[in-house]
Amino acid sequence: MTRSNFITVDYACVLPPAFHTPPSDQVEFATHAPIRTEWGTVDVKDMVLPEIRVVAFDSQVNQNLHLQQREGWESNTVDTCIFLDGTIESDFAGLTKGMVMHKGMHNFVYKPDVGQDHYLTAQERLNVLHLSVDRLYYCDLLCEKERWSASLKEKLLNRQAVSGAMDNMQMSPRMFGTVHDIMNCTLSGNLRKIVIEAKVLELIAMQLDQLVKRDDTVAVQKINSKDQDAFYALRDFLHQSFTEDHSLKNLSRTFGLNEFKLKKGFKELFGTTVFDYLHDLKMEHARRMLQDAGAYVNEVSGMVGYKNPNHFSTAFKRKFGINPAQYRN
Repeated sequence: MTRSNFITVDYACVLPPAFHTPPSDQVEFATHAPIRTEWGTVDVKDMVLPEIRVVAFDSQVNQNLHLQQREGWESNTVDTCIFLDGTIESDFAGLTKGMVMHKGMHNFVYKPDVGQDHYLTAQERLNVLHLSVDRLYYCDLLCEKERWSASLKEKLLNRQAVSGAMDNMQMSPRMFGTVHDIMNCTLSGNLRKIVIEAKVLELIAMQLDQLVKRDDTVAVQKINSKDQDAFYALRDFLHQSFTEDHSLKNLSRTFGLNEFKLKKGFKELFGTTVFDYLHDLKMEHARRMLQDAGAYVNEVSGMVGYKNPNHFSTAFKRKFGINPAQYRN
């Protein structure tokens, strides 16, 4: 991204008031007054719990925007960003390399120095879920018996800047499902608080598991930017059409990749095969339809492309360990 012709705005201008305040026992998302400026719009809602803060940003940027922070509160949280839409380039004080975040990516950072710069080009939508977890609470989640965990914990306790994979990580269908559960929890009061906290911890666990697996594998061959764009387009297409029948031949033709490159590159980039990714999308959608919409098993079976409800029930139980009829109840 060429960083010219950017409007510089104080980062604090787009944060909700609760972002700077001590945690409370609030268990509902608070919707803040929308921001309407010459450079775009920002809609923000957040939930502030004792050790966790969840902030959802839904924005449209009409001009190239530089969000800058040089002064402010002392950071004492580990921050996870989940990009549901849009792109941002970021530089953080204390980290030697910047981050580029695209739709479907996630990462975490701890930055004791608050200095940061975010660069956004004009784009139709930016949709980000931001999770802030108290540093010491996060440390208590880490086990000292595992080398990677002990190393991360030591850095956090010593207030050293840390981040996840510098080239960022891809959201899995399960992670998308967990985000959906956070934003659409139907419980209230203390039960809602319990569920939100549990789902945030689930996201942290999946994030760290993904990071460890990346570190334990041999570095994959660099995928050129043109092919990466094709793989991201393919992934987005699967999210929109997972109920349809797909073949490697048709997908290869549609996205200009031969079948070998498609299979190999997709797994390198997203950590799973095309059809395993499709299967996870179907199962997560089925779970949400049973849980949120109260749909019947036969209905859901057809929605996700199963002609035989018994085959769907077997696949669902294999995935989640429970029969879909029991899950619905």
